[in-house]
Amino acid sequence: MAFSSPRLRKLKERDDTILDTARTIFLEDGYYSLTMERIAARCGLSKGTIYHYFSCKEEIIIALADKAFRKRTDLMRRGTLFAGGTRERILAVGEAVVLFVLLNPGDSRIIHAAMGTLREKTPPLRLQSLVQAEREQLDILRGVIDEAIARQDVVLSNGTTVDEMLLGTWGLVDGAHLLIEGGAHGTSLHIDDPFERVWRFWNFAADGYGWKPLFTEWDYTASLLRAREEVFAEEARAIYGESPGSGKVSEAWLQVTRRSLLDEKSL
Repeated sequence: MAFSSPRLRKLKERDDTILDTARTIFLEDGYYSLTMERIAARCGLSKGTIYHYFSCKEEIIIALADKAFRKRTDLMRRGTLFAGGTRERILAVGEAVVLFVLLNPGDSRIIHAAMGTLREKTPPLRLQSLVQAEREQLDILRGVIDEAIARQDVVLSNGTTVDEMLLGTWGLVDGAHLLIEGGAHGTSLHIDDPFERVWRFWNFAADGYGWKPLFTEWDYTASLLRAREEVFAEEARAIYGESPGSGKVSEAWLQVTRRSLLDEKSL
């Protein structure tokens, strides 16, 4: 079996090359400019070789989304390690997602692209891997909510279920971030700090479920800033500058984001 190891490494390297090339084309030129022919030309491979690894470009995007999901999962798991109550910890998980979006805007775009009809053309085995990655993230949230219920921080009533809370939380986060990526907060909504507004709205929703302590009973802003300093220090400094507690997105990141948005609008 030893002879197969170099072969397997070569196969993985080629797989990574195809994915990295496709990612660049997708983010630079958009979905419709991503073709198997362009990927093959950029990689210096035949189109048949590309089809040997992936059945269609939709499968490639799903594979990229799978990798992006797992990167986001790692940050979310760190959020659950925050030393605080259950509501503080789920806010730390939410901050992990925000930091992922800000640090990896391309990966976030790929995740949202994989939410739609691309899945219909994807082979079942590839799609199963993506769905499993999604479930892992939902399980992170579910674990915090289950603990909140066990501690009676949350008491479900009126037929409310954990899955209902997950649907609302997941929908709010990914839906809001999709609007932010599209620039709706600055064109249609006129919101200067959309991430902070999503954070506030989620807190109001948590109050609606009676998740204790309530927003009026606890300084969750202080909890958020502490999470940045204690759990996400490196990532927070990259986004907020040398004072993660300030909550202000650094000018360096803003400049990068402005260029990114201009490039995307020109597509």
